[in-house]
Amino acid sequence: MAYDVARIRSWFPALEHGWALFDGPGGTQTPRQVGAAIASTLTGPLSNRGRLGESAQRADDAVAEFRDAVADL
Repeated sequence: MAYDVARIRSWFPALEHGWALFDGPGGTQTPRQVGAAIASTLTGPLSNRGRLGESAQRADDAVAEFRDAVADL
């Protein structure tokens, strides 16, 4: 299978300056899609987990979606 390297590189804003920064696994080269998902979760209604209100349901849903994504790995 051939990979479109230019397309994949475009997902990582930190690579736009031409350097790969390998100083830590937690954020130096975060894909745009991940940043957008985190921003969307944190800037919407969000509270402690539960099912009694929209913000609590969003927190529960975020945890469930994260667990599903990790399980896919």
